[in-house]
Amino acid sequence: MPVAAATNILNGGDGDEDESILRIGLQTKVDSMNPNVGEIDSSYIFYGLVYDSIHVVDEDLNIVGGLCTDWYVDEDYIPYGSAWIMEFTQNARWHDGERFTADDVVFTLNLNCNNYTTMWANQPYTYYMNYAEKIDEYTVRVHYYDRDTGLPLPAAYARMIWFLILPEHLLRDWSPTDIAFGWEGVFDDTDPPIIGTGPFKVTDNIYEEFLAGDKLTFVKNEDYFWQYDREGSPEIQFDRLELHFFDDPTAMAIALENGDLDVTQLPPHEYHTLKGKVDNGQLENVAAFNGDKCTYYWTMISICANNAGPNPSRLDPVIREAISMAINKQHVLDNYYLGYGTVGTTMIPPVNKEWHYELTAEELYEYDIAEANDLLEQNGYRYTPDSPDVRVCTADSYAVQANLVAEGTPLRYEMAVRQECPEEKDVAAYLVSEWAKIGIGLEYTIMTEPALSTYVYGYMYDTMMWYWSGDPDPNYLLFIQTKMSWGGWSDNKYWNPAYDENYSLSCREFDVEKRREYTDNCQRIAYRDAHFIMMVNADATYGWRTDTFTGWGDWEAHPARSVDNFWSGNPLYFDLVPGEREPGEVPWLAIAAGVGVIAAAVVAVVALKRRSGKKGKPEKEKTSPLGE
Repeated sequence: MPVAAATNILNGGDGDEDESILRIGLQTKVDSMNPNVGEIDSSYIFYGLVYDSIHVVDEDLNIVGGLCTDWYVDEDYIPYGSAWIMEFTQNARWHDGERFTADDVVFTLNLNCNNYTTMWANQPYTYYMNYAEKIDEYTVRVHYYDRDTGLPLPAAYARMIWFLILPEHLLRDWSPTDIAFGWEGVFDDTDPPIIGTGPFKVTDNIYEEFLAGDKLTFVKNEDYFWQYDREGSPEIQFDRLELHFFDDPTAMAIALENGDLDVTQLPPHEYHTLKGKVDNGQLENVAAFNGDKCTYYWTMISICANNAGPNPSRLDPVIREAISMAINKQHVLDNYYLGYGTVGTTMIPPVNKEWHYELTAEELYEYDIAEANDLLEQNGYRYTPDSPDVRVCTADSYAVQANLVAEGTPLRYEMAVRQECPEEKDVAAYLVSEWAKIGIGLEYTIMTEPALSTYVYGYMYDTMMWYWSGDPDPNYLLFIQTKMSWGGWSDNKYWNPAYDENYSLSCREFDVEKRREYTDNCQRIAYRDAHFIMMVNADATYGWRTDTFTGWGDWEAHPARSVDNFWSGNPLYFDLVPGEREPGEVPWLAIAAGVGVIAAAVVAVVALKRRSGKKGKPEKEKTSPLGE
């Protein structure tokens, strides 16, 4: 019985034995089933399975149509680009059987652009969006404008609108506040309980699975519109998809090795171990891949720009410059990411070849402890007899002169770090020792990613370590550092008027070369201001089974085949073909792992009972530890 129970847990414990199931391992749990609330990439992966968006990304990172079949500027409206026509598929149906139409698009777009603050999830696309109007059952016109003047405004970024379209027939009577904050993402009286148009449907117990937090189960949408709209009639070849969530990355790696998972992304150390086993032939039927992340993912240290929190002296640009020079990013990449990635510089990483700005040698903050010390000393941040190890703000410092802090305030800061990424905890420990070399104290707190999200959006912190992902179009990533994003997307309340001006110009400029000048300026300004200190453009570090599924393809040549592709309609899922795994087959190593876990639990319980035996019943009256 213990062995059976263990293998049942490892293999999911439900589902028809004749069904083919793709099992994906993730380390970060979905934070909300409401697509207007979730913030982390695992949540977006979930949304991309169930919902469809206007535009998506193909395997080569090209912007292509999702629900939208064609989009172009309506030349009848002045100025050019202030109105766009969008034509939509006539073959999509909601998961409850209702037909998808232009009414759903108009409802969703107007819900967002007319309630910009409340519907914060799509802010990068809606700040300049005025309204959408229905032309016919499958055609929509979208108008853009300047929110300050009310005048029509060109929108070059409208070529990429990643908007999850919601079912108008189910939500039209709801208030924006209820949709944005009160809705849990499920409906009480629909079948299935979440209604999208996406390639997968949820199961009846999706909400219970979400609350349990271990697994989410999906079944393929047999009537997905791609088979009617796309060349070759693409169709998913497996029956079910499961997202499995792991607190322990080592357990996740073992699950892949044992065949209990088909694909998973691993943290650097666990991936490195797996890759070594694959390369030396120790591990068969598993492939390892590291390469560019299709979501342009990068990690950063964010320094809060709000004049609040534990130590506002951080608002002095000199301190942020010194901090930037006291980080050896190459050391971080080599030692904590094991070389899987590139050194971070600007907000649009090098994988986005069209829009990345390469800083000059003069613009870079080079790692230089001596220069960082000199900079702090010359600007009034000095050691004192009472504080020989940590510099303090003197009367000569900007922090005191600007009334940010009182004279004598030590340069000591707090940092929030997410629990789910073990490499970031190591980086934080490294920063403690490095910043100490320039007289800056650092204390870090590890918290779950949902807790960190709640914490930082209160704008009451000193520093934190987190990440961003983005679209192929630069609008998405550059928006997050504008004043327009305060109270929504902005996680540090940064504002530089020159940055905002260049961002706004980039949104309306159709000439690619001129637009690039503005996006380059944004990246340069944000880097020098150092409220975001870009750390690492992390690689995708994946392992997958080659015996349970074929059709993985070449992720290096086609980076958006990755599970990371959360833009809806991930092309990978349409090419995977189930392999020869026997239904219900359980690897012996999984059985051994289960027996080991249970044996360890029995030993622990017996030991616990023995420790408490003197204060409990007489020894002869005790029942079995397992029984109790």
